[in-house]
Amino acid sequence: MVEPFWGLFRALPINIKTLPNSIILGLVLVEDIELEIRKVVLDNAVKYEGKPNVKSVMSALMGSRADLRPRAKEVKALVERIVKEVEQISLEEQIEELRRIAPELLDTENEVPDEKGLPELPNLDKWDHIVMRLAPFPSGPLHIGNARMVILNDYYVKRYNGELILVYDDTIGSDIKVVEPEAYDLIKEGLDYLGVNVHKTVYKSDRLEIFYKYAVDLIKRQKAYVCDCDAEIWRNEYKIQKKACPCRSLSVEENLARWEKMLDGTYPERGAAVRLKTGMDDPDPAMRDHVILRISESEHPRVGSKYRVWPLLEFSWGIDDHELGISHIIRGKDLVKEGKIEQHIWDIYGWKHPELIYYGRLRFQDASLSKSKSRQEVKDGIYTGWDDPRTWSLQSLAKRGIHPDALRKAMLDLGLSIVDISISMKPVYSENRKIRDAESPRLFLVFSPVWLNINGLPDDITKAKAPVHPDFPDRGVREIPLERENGSLTLGIPKKDFESMGDGTLFRMKDLANFILHKNEPYSAEFHSKDVDVIREKGGRILHWVPHKTNVEIEVSMVDGSLLTGLAEPSARSLKVDDFVQFERVGFGRVYSIDEKIKVAFAHK
Repeated sequence: MVEPFWGLFRALPINIKTLPNSIILGLVLVEDIELEIRKVVLDNAVKYEGKPNVKSVMSALMGSRADLRPRAKEVKALVERIVKEVEQISLEEQIEELRRIAPELLDTENEVPDEKGLPELPNLDKWDHIVMRLAPFPSGPLHIGNARMVILNDYYVKRYNGELILVYDDTIGSDIKVVEPEAYDLIKEGLDYLGVNVHKTVYKSDRLEIFYKYAVDLIKRQKAYVCDCDAEIWRNEYKIQKKACPCRSLSVEENLARWEKMLDGTYPERGAAVRLKTGMDDPDPAMRDHVILRISESEHPRVGSKYRVWPLLEFSWGIDDHELGISHIIRGKDLVKEGKIEQHIWDIYGWKHPELIYYGRLRFQDASLSKSKSRQEVKDGIYTGWDDPRTWSLQSLAKRGIHPDALRKAMLDLGLSIVDISISMKPVYSENRKIRDAESPRLFLVFSPVWLNINGLPDDITKAKAPVHPDFPDRGVREIPLERENGSLTLGIPKKDFESMGDGTLFRMKDLANFILHKNEPYSAEFHSKDVDVIREKGGRILHWVPHKTNVEIEVSMVDGSLLTGLAEPSARSLKVDDFVQFERVGFGRVYSIDEKIKVAFAHK
């Protein structure tokens, strides 16, 4: 028996004085559910900048309190009221109230899912304030492979009440890595989807004069030089041989003159580059007098052709991590070399070193991640856009209804291990099911239906009644009318089920009745019985189905980009954009468009 609770009865039109004393005593003794709801609402509000969401709160409550599910309707009424109350107070007041009634939620950093023992940031005592940064290159949106870096940085900034800077790393790179104008907004959309709060936004393309100033200073300090050697010759005759090229020993005056020629166009593209004197005898060939600035005459979407000399990533970050006051840097171990270049620059100037924290490479077994390939496929019209599931962008995950908290928990569960990890999307999907299941109504959807003439069904059976959600009976039922055409009834079952059953097979149409299949054309099904226990005793198959006359066309966008068209039961007409639904025996999906047909992006099984 589900335990009654006092908070709900206060919200219902019940006169407590008319209840027996024994019931009142039971109500008073149980926990105050209204207080529990208020904690969840405040926690949700603090997590999302003061704006609690009814759906998110309901999902959290229903997922953690199975005993509330039979009374979901009353719980929702309370949630809606408390959400309205909490919306009226400031974020600071929300935090203060949460600290007063549930300090453990703030102390455990509940803004982010399960920490899974993530370690403290190193050398915290060296820094007055934690400042971290996200540094996406704007060649397209953030994809699932970028999510780990974003979520880890966001987690630690929230953990230490620090500052997070979004730096668009939009210096001109190679011909392959191109700055795309729309990528700036796409990246911000992805951060908003993940609930990341950025405190400051910086564009590298606005900071070229700063990098030029330091380039000149390094030349004057004889820590850098302008090299106009042919790249192939430099590699084979100097780099590999650990020998200094003739440019390395030129005077400061000659190097400054060459620098001006890089700026004024005297040198063509690839005609010269600035090299940092990291040492020609370094045991790591990649570290030998590394290029830090080079010439590119490509048009830039923000600054046009104003600049023709552009810094490489490691040089710009060697400067900016100091200039922006960055305390800790979390990134993949594929950037270890870049970290060494930065440390070399910090040592030249005697700057305090930000803490460098690396994690291992992450490979998704069932997701192909290539931003350059996706960009080309989007441009060529092969993909429907950046929200096409094959891009694996955060936009595509949002379109499919993957809750950001599911992605957050899956990424945080990986921790900060330096070991390379190969995972599937299953942990993300598993978390998404936990979060989304409670809010997801059930519907029948049939692909490639085989139509059966129904014989012998009693005339008094005019409709089927199926639960909106099997775990929440209070949500009621959805009715599927059985409209006869000229006295006959036609229902459709999935083709794959039809083909796998033999003639004379006993099966059940879910929430309707049991039938005997007849495979002689025209195909038909003969009424056998109504009780579901009959089919259970005989181990028969239970199928979803749709009526012939009142079904609804559904187009499902699958993860591989294919489009499947199916027919759903009539209650699908009540679906709205953003609804997350489970099609029984098919899987979960999110409604993203309702036009001539209902369009659903498949999420997962």
